[in-house]
Amino acid sequence: MRICALILIVLAAAPFLIRAQNSQTIDLSTHHTRKSFYVILAARGGSATGHAFVLWGIEDGVRHRSTLQAFGLYPDGRASCSALVRTVPGGILDEMKNHSFQAITQELIVRVDEVDFKRSRRVAREWDCRHQFSLGNRDCVEFLRAVGESLHLDMPRRALTRYTPQAYVRSLLENIPEPLPVLPVSAHSLNRLPAVSP
Repeated sequence: MRICALILIVLAAAPFLIRAQNSQTIDLSTHHTRKSFYVILAARGGSATGHAFVLWGIEDGVRHRSTLQAFGLYPDGRASCSALVRTVPGGILDEMKNHSFQAITQELIVRVDEVDFKRSRRVAREWDCRHQFSLGNRDCVEFLRAVGESLHLDMPRRALTRYTPQAYVRSLLENIPEPLPVLPVSAHSLNRLPAVSP
C-alpha cells in the first residue's frame, strides 16, 4: 500500500509522466516504523543509450507526507565528448530539475531500513565529491551499481549485452529472484507439527 502511495506521488508530480515499462519491487526492510524508506534504481530513455539514476523516497505514515529526491552522474557539459576516451570533470545532478524521472522506462523499487537508506545516500555523496566521470568506470551505470551494492543487492557485472544504462537496469530486473510464496499458517496446522525435544 505504501509503495503504491510513493508511486502515486511521483505520478502526481507530473500529469504527463510516462509510466515505467518494466517495474519491480522488493522489500529488504527488517523494521517497520512510522516512516518507510525506498531506494529506486532506474533508467530512462530519450537517447540511444538512455541514462541510469537513483531516486530516494521517504513516506511518513503519521504526517501522510512523502519526499522524493533523484540524482544521477553526468560529465561536465564542456567535456562530454572527451569522456569517451578519458576521465573528465563530472558530478551528481538533480534529476528532478532535469525531468529524468518523468521518462523512467525501467525501475527496481527497493524498500529498505533507515540505516540502509542513509548508507546509500552516503555512497552518492562520495561519488559527487570526486567530481569525475569516465565512461565504463565512473559513469551513471557505475553510480547506480555502487548504490545498489551499498544495499547488498547482487548487482550484475557489466557486459557487452548490458553495457548501456537501459540494458543494465533491464538485466538487473531480470536477475531479481522471485519472492518465495507465503504459506498461510493456522493454529490447527501448528498443532500437527512434531514435538521437538530440547
